[in-house]
Amino acid sequence: MPRAPPREKRLSPFALVNNRGIYSWLFSFYAPIGIGVVVLYTLIIVVAVLVYRRRKVPNRVHEAHRLELSYVVVLICMATGLLYLTYTAEHKVDDAQAYERPALSIDVTGARWEWLFHYPRYRITNESGAVGRQPLVVPVNEPIAFHISSDDVIHSFWIPEIRFKRDAMPHHTETVDLTFSRRGTFSGSCAEFCGLLHADMVFTVHVLSDSAFRTWAASGGKAAPWRTAS
Repeated sequence: MPRAPPREKRLSPFALVNNRGIYSWLFSFYAPIGIGVVVLYTLIIVVAVLVYRRRKVPNRVHEAHRLELSYVVVLICMATGLLYLTYTAEHKVDDAQAYERPALSIDVTGARWEWLFHYPRYRITNESGAVGRQPLVVPVNEPIAFHISSDDVIHSFWIPEIRFKRDAMPHHTETVDLTFSRRGTFSGSCAEFCGLLHADMVFTVHVLSDSAFRTWAASGGKAAPWRTAS
């Protein structure tokens, strides 16, 4: 019998663009502008204090309409430019997610003070936090649909290494696609203060090759991810 053709992956120009790369690019604009504004105003205040500290307070009001208008125009241009860059970055993320077909679906539920990771396709549920220490296991270079919600208060699903954070809201499920572009082990936690054991609401993400992930899933999630890695 002829062999079936390999499964074709639908890739877009943004297929392997991750949140970290996009938002690092955006941060490269925000950070210099923010630092520049702080430095400029600090210098203006210092100069004003040193130069005018011994002068008497004038009894007349001096207006500088052109200077004030120029200041307003500069602020409007800066705000417009930053809004344009922000929406451009968001548009790239939205385009990538709309184009990708999730290869895996994971339900992420926050509950005091645990994370529940449920894989409907494989009937696997892992638990990590104040009590459990089971990892979130995902394949590399595959779009994954995360369905994020909460059973009680507001939590925040945060993986700092890849610049990914989403709030887990009670009575609401947010679906977001995420692609891990390299294998490895990453730490995650809750970024929203949620009570007494908030600091213990942590988890570990293991990003495996496709074959290693299938081996882990076939074991019902019982195989150690670091032993199945290849």
